[in-house]
Amino acid sequence: MTQSTTDNGPALTAAYLEELLGRQIERLKTYDLDAAVAMAEESEPVAAELMRTEYLKQPENSETKARIRSLYRELTLIIASQRQDVSDKLDQIRDGLKTLGTYAGKLR
Repeated sequence: MTQSTTDNGPALTAAYLEELLGRQIERLKTYDLDAAVAMAEESEPVAAELMRTEYLKQPENSETKARIRSLYRELTLIIASQRQDVSDKLDQIRDGLKTLGTYAGKLR
């Protein structure tokens, strides 16, 4: 293996992490949670390897670091939004159950 091939390893790892995060975001947007979880599990060791190499700490890789940070930020916002949607729907279900309970009590 040549030195230039070895040097490309962290760059390829970063590109792969970006791809995984992008795919995870797309899966979350379509509510494909199983695929999103699988990609999260796959991206975890990739991110750990990238951190181990300290590739993103190098000034010449600041754009890559910014893109990855942005993808993680978007991912976090999507998860928070979906969590709020689920919470709102659970509140609606609880309200419906209370209404049904009240209505059923009046029928007795």
